[in-house]
Amino acid sequence: MSRPATDEELRIAHQLRPDLSWEDASVNEGGQFHKVVIANPHSVIRMARTVQATADMPRTVKLQQLLADQLDYQIPVATSQILHVDSLASVAMSFIPGSAHEPHFGDPKILGQVVRHLADIPLEPISDHLTAPFSFRGPWTEDRTQQCFDVLPDQLRGAATSLWAQLDELAQVPPGLVHGDLAGHNMHWVDEELVGILDWDLAAAWDPALNTAYLSLWHGLEMADQIAPNPDEARRAKIWLGLMSLERLSDTLSRTDNPKINKLMRKIGPRILNAAQAVRS
Repeated sequence: MSRPATDEELRIAHQLRPDLSWEDASVNEGGQFHKVVIANPHSVIRMARTVQATADMPRTVKLQQLLADQLDYQIPVATSQILHVDSLASVAMSFIPGSAHEPHFGDPKILGQVVRHLADIPLEPISDHLTAPFSFRGPWTEDRTQQCFDVLPDQLRGAATSLWAQLDELAQVPPGLVHGDLAGHNMHWVDEELVGILDWDLAAAWDPALNTAYLSLWHGLEMADQIAPNPDEARRAKIWLGLMSLERLSDTLSRTDNPKINKLMRKIGPRILNAAQAVRS
C-alpha cells in the first residue's frame, strides 16, 4: 500500500539526502514498524513508526552493514546518519531494485541456497546486533497456550499440544542466523533472480530451520523438503510451520474487531495436523 509523501516526510527526506531528488515521492505503508519513502534509484528513507523501532534502528543499521559484505545478495545499508524528529528516527538506506516473488511457487534450488548462505554466516561478529528469539510476539506463556487450546476444536487439541511440547527441544538446536521474516516483500526479485534481502529487524540466533519454514510458507508448503539442507531440518521446519499457525491464532484472539475464527481454523487446521505428523515422524 502506497500513498503520496506528506510535506513533513519530504522535509525529512531532504534533510537526510539533500543531494537527491524527492519529487513525486511515494510512501510504502506496508511495514508494521516502519514506513518507507521512495522516489529515486539511489536511496529510500526508512522512518520508524514507534519509540521501540526508533530504539532498535542503530542496532539494525549496524547489523545490515556487517551483513552486506557476507552475502551474495544486496542488503540495504545506511547512506546517511540517523535523524530524530519528534522522538522518532529516520535514516536513508540504499535502494534495492526488484519486487516480491509471486507466491505459491519458486525455484527450490535458489531458495535452498539462501538457507545455506544464511547458515554460513558466523554469529559471533554480529551477535551484539541480533534480537532475541520470539522478539516479535513474545515467547509462549501458559496463558497464551491455554487461550489457544480453549478455542481449538477437539481434533486439533492433541496436535497443538504435541507442537507446544517441542519448544524445549527446539530451543536446544545449535543456532544459526535466522532472518525473522524471510520471503514475501522482504525479498526482491528481478526476472526470477534474487537481488536483495530487506528488513533484518527480527534477525536472531535461532533454529535455522525457521528460514526454511518462512520460505515454504510463501513459496509453497510442499517445498520444505526441497529447500532444507537435510531431512532433520525439513522436519523441524514443518513443526515450526504448525507453531506459526498457532501464533497466528494467538494474534487473532488478541484482536477486538470480531475476527473470523472459524475461517482461520479452516486454513491453519491442516498445517497444525501436518506439523504434528512431523513430530511423530
